Amino acid sequence: MTSIQKNWIWFLAILSLIIGSGIYLVNSRRTELGKSFSYSVDEYRKVDPALIKYEEVDSISPDLGKLSALAITPDGRLIVGGEKGITGFPGVGTVSCLAVDEEGTIFAGMSDHIEVFPKVGKKKIWPVPGPKAYLTSIAVDDEFVFVADAGSRCIWRYGRDGGEPLKLEGDPMFYVPSPYFDLDIGTDGSLWVVNPGPHALENYRVDGSLISSWKNASYSIEGFSGCCNPSHFALMPDGAFVTAEKGLVRVKIHNLDGSLRFVVAAPDQFDDGVTGLDVAVDDAGRICVLDPSRSQVRIFEEKKQ
Repeated sequence: MTSIQKNWIWFLAILSLIIGSGIYLVNSRRTELGKSFSYSVDEYRKVDPALIKYEEVDSISPDLGKLSALAITPDGRLIVGGEKGITGFPGVGTVSCLAVDEEGTIFAGMSDHIEVFPKVGKKKIWPVPGPKAYLTSIAVDDEFVFVADAGSRCIWRYGRDGGEPLKLEGDPMFYVPSPYFDLDIGTDGSLWVVNPGPHALENYRVDGSLISSWKNASYSIEGFSGCCNPSHFALMPDGAFVTAEKGLVRVKIHNLDGSLRFVVAAPDQFDDGVTGLDVAVDDAGRICVLDPSRSQVRIFEEKKQ
């Protein structure tokens, strides 16, 4: 017998021992995991009715296929995007995010580029740098257009006429494990961004420097759970945050410091597994929730005392 043959015999013997041990461990009787290892979020689906201060008052059903984006014009009109285009602009393709400026110009994220629809004139197309672009949110003021790019894990800051954007990468970074990455502009012109991995809301100056932040990773009604929450948010006229979550689906209002103010809608008001609950707030404080599973925009008002 050669040395090579001996080595192969030893190799096969050891391999058989490893496989046999694995089979024994898998099939052997063992103590079941205790109750402390059995976890369910069912208890967190129940919300104290005293916390729910809003009620659904209306809904609309746009004929745009699967709905994907929502914005409100300065005069209070809803602009909705979906796989069949945008309100007033059918057939332009699937929209991933929307914003409308004071003049009524619509800015539409189309996954890997931006399409601009002025009230007067031709549509413009703005490219997004890099091969990984996946646009998930747009916000616009009188100076800048900010675009959240979940694929590149950054914010692009464009001038109002487009051009080469400035890349903002977070402080220290944006952790974006899935395509949920939202932003909005505050009344002071600063930028609020969801850092979805750590369940944080972060406030930035327009140059990308951090001002402040708050976060609450928790299954309780006061916090955000699971992966990449809040998935969407919008700012109220007083600066409070309207937040929407996926997984444990709920819509809430948080104060400036992150503390819970009210619940708008509880998990049992949505279909199981729904995602993409884009939210917007009109000047009257009504909260509009995009519900893709029902192909509706659902409108909530604060309950009358």
